[in-house]
Amino acid sequence: MEDNQTVDFWLLITALILAGVGLVMVYSSSMYLSMDRIGDGMYYFKKQALHLIVGLFLMIFLTKINYRGYAGLGTFLLFAGTCMLGFLLVQKYLQGRNMGRWIRIGKFGFQPSELMKIIVIIYFSAKIARMGEKVRDFKKGFLPLLCVLGIMFVLVVLEPDLGTAGFIIVVGMAVLFTGRAKLLHLLMITLPVAGAMALTVKLVPYMQKRVDLFLDPSSAHQVNQSLIGIGSGGIFGVGLGNSTQKFLFLPENHTDFVFSIFAEEMGLVGTALLLLIMLFYVMRGFKIAAQAPDLFGYLLASGISMMTGLQVFINISVATGLLPTTGMTLPFISYGGSSLILSFIATGILLNISKQGNYEVRLSREFGSRLHKRSVW
Repeated sequence: MEDNQTVDFWLLITALILAGVGLVMVYSSSMYLSMDRIGDGMYYFKKQALHLIVGLFLMIFLTKINYRGYAGLGTFLLFAGTCMLGFLLVQKYLQGRNMGRWIRIGKFGFQPSELMKIIVIIYFSAKIARMGEKVRDFKKGFLPLLCVLGIMFVLVVLEPDLGTAGFIIVVGMAVLFTGRAKLLHLLMITLPVAGAMALTVKLVPYMQKRVDLFLDPSSAHQVNQSLIGIGSGGIFGVGLGNSTQKFLFLPENHTDFVFSIFAEEMGLVGTALLLLIMLFYVMRGFKIAAQAPDLFGYLLASGISMMTGLQVFINISVATGLLPTTGMTLPFISYGGSSLILSFIATGILLNISKQGNYEVRLSREFGSRLHKRSVW
């Protein structure tokens, strides 16, 4: 029966459609920029195509691995991710080499903070599945996980990257909420977390500048250009490849603000369709969570779905001036190897959970009884 396991076909097709749209938009948005910087109009397109191939292989590989095995790797993955973040700080503060958010090995580079998003979800899902009701105990369950979040927050902020640090906090708290942590405990830490983020903004000049620009939109060149691009698209857009904002008017138009280029070229109709496809992806993720055969699978699929949906919301909110600039990419669409590969890793895990869930549903039908949900422990 193992050979008859099937993945969620609709999630797979949706991910491939989004990746295809993203590849086209990377070419359209970066063509002039890459010609100006490098002399090759297809430079970013070719790099993103390579990232896409790597991501597809990882997705297929992860689809073949039973997701239950990740439960035992949660602590190791967290340790490995913490070491990578620590490595960046060592390079920056002890050796005087500011590598920013990247670890580079030859021509290959990746952002550890991107990987930490899903590592935190895996770790929290495994720990909560093991704890059970103990997660509702502040000292024995909630506080240890909160300390882990605090450490991750500090390490990522020191890169510095407040946007991703805050995102990790929110995702971790979302998994805690899904895992039935007490709402009172979650509310208790909201004020201290908000205070810590506000203090960080005050202490880091570039972060304070972003907030100042958000509070005074008239001087926010990037957001203003983004809104001009979105407004120029009208109902049906100016046509694929015909954006004017990509001619160096809008900074980061192929990464953080690729949504603006898409809206300009495809218009309101195309934008609405893209958002519906992304919403469908997230809803399929939640459906997979609901059908997961155990608590770990449920928390893992829910966490990944919330992570994807929240990242879409933040990216579009930044592009439309509803939130300060955070540097958050649009899943599958924005240029960036770490972001695209993370999206495929997340999809591969979701597909495997769906495969295991579908397998147990078929078993229950075959034997004419409902299988009890099993714990990975």
